[in-house]
Amino acid sequence: MTRSALLGTLLLAGCLSPRPWWETELNAWIGASAEELESVWGPPRRSILSEDGRPLLVYESHSTVDRREDVLRDPNQVISTDPPQRMDRFSEFDCMMFFEIENGTVVDATYDGAGCAVISRDPRHRD
Repeated sequence: MTRSALLGTLLLAGCLSPRPWWETELNAWIGASAEELESVWGPPRRSILSEDGRPLLVYESHSTVDRREDVLRDPNQVISTDPPQRMDRFSEFDCMMFFEIENGTVVDATYDGAGCAVISRDPRHRD
């Protein structure tokens, strides 16, 4: 495979890879004022400095999912005579969300973890 074909394949794979819904919701906060962010989200868990020396407002979320309810609600579940597979009933997810601030405005929003509990930005306040 040629170098350009490989690069094209990698770029296409990156474009088609699934993105969690909360990534889009976090990005909607870019351009918001820090004041708007804090009025909706409340005070951050803590503030730290980015590598560029800008303030990062840090928010955290924790989610618990009952997997048994997911299985019971699945209309595509095939009924089988095999004994059920053993799996943990509950799954726990932790997420940290970072909002980088410059001149009182959110310039970047990132996360680390899964199951992020993101508060949507009111569309009336978006640019």
